This record gives sequence, C-alpha cells and structure tokens, in this order.
Amino acid sequence: MTTPATHPARKGRLVVICGPSGSGKTTVIERLRAEPRVRVSVSHTTRPPRADEVDGRDYHFVDREAFLAMKAADDFIETNDVFSDGHLYGSTWADLDAALADESCVYIMEVDVIGAANLKAAGLDMELIFIRPPSMEVLERRLRDRGTDDDAAIERRLGRARDEMRQAEEAGAFMVTNESLDRCVDEVRRRIGLSDTSPSTTGAGSGNDCGAPEAGG
Repeated sequence: MTTPATHPARKGRLVVICGPSGSGKTTVIERLRAEPRVRVSVSHTTRPPRADEVDGRDYHFVDREAFLAMKAADDFIETNDVFSDGHLYGSTWADLDAALADESCVYIMEVDVIGAANLKAAGLDMELIFIRPPSMEVLERRLRDRGTDDDAAIERRLGRARDEMRQAEEAGAFMVTNESLDRCVDEVRRRIGLSDTSPSTTGAGSGNDCGAPEAGG
C-alpha cells in the first residue's frame, strides 16, 4: 500500500473541506480558489459529466476500467462511492505531491466524511473543516429550491447530512456554520492562514500559483 513515507516531503498545507449537499461548501471553495496561494484538488470520477462541467477543471472524467486500473496501481490516496450510486471518486497522490512541494501552497480537497477518514488513515497531516447549514430546516429549503431531487432523494440527503455532522464532530473537525457566505468564507480563510491575502469578496478565479499548474489550463 502506498503511504506518505514513500512520497516526496510535503511542505505546503493540506486542507480538507467537507459538508452535506446544500451546505454551500463548493461555493466556499470557489471563493477560496481566487487566493494566489490556493490550489484546489481535481478528483477523478467514473460518473458522466453534467452539462456545465469541464473535464480537468471540475473532475477528471474516466471510465470504470481506467479508474480501477489507477486504483490497482496505488495512484489514489482514497477512493469512495460517495453517493452510493455506483459512481467512483478518487484523489491522486501525484496531484497532492506536486502541490505540496511548495511550502506556500494551501491545497484544498473537497471530500465527504468517509473520504476524510480515509485521508487520515493514510497518515496525512491535514486541517479538517466541516461546512454546516444554520439548521436542518434551512438545509431542506436549499435542497428543495434546487429543484433537482424528488422528496425521497431529499429525505435521503437530510438523513445523510445528520450522519455527516455527527461524524465530523466526532472526528474533531473545525465546524463552520454557513449562514452568511462572506462570514463563512472569512472564517475559513482565517482558520487556514489566508487572512493576510485577498478578501473573501473577491470572485472565483484561477489562483493556482503554487505547485503544478491546474489541469486543463
């Protein structure tokens, strides 16, 4: 099994951000992407891309055979069927190693709580941050406002969210409530040492000045 000891020394900072669907974690990460020291991990997945997604920017889209070959070669730090729908997700050692070779880099990974546990089990030194909604009622409203799930799917997401929040607290995650996006982003920025750089109101941009260039451009 591949372990941190078999990889180059990592000088940068690894930040793992989790949160239930509808918590706003992806929007928070997009704000942080504008920071010149930040690089955001691009995971591999076997699910098909959505209409607005770009290969290499949102995910590396691969077929199941290619994914399993990468897994067999120990290319992944962790893999998971995140939504229990048969689609696999994984983050690679190569991307992490390239980014964290730069001591100024803050490398952000967006995974679920199981993925975070897998990263911890791999022996990685990381800051775990969990983005939570102000209440379950607010989360339900956000999910319904999306208009993408039926009632049964929303109930499943709410049940999963309760489990994730409990697991994150048990894991000692730094919990941030996303009631105001700007305040939430500022709190995360302070926590990960970015308070001396650009303000949270800056829009999302490339921001990838550390480590290897962002895939796809």
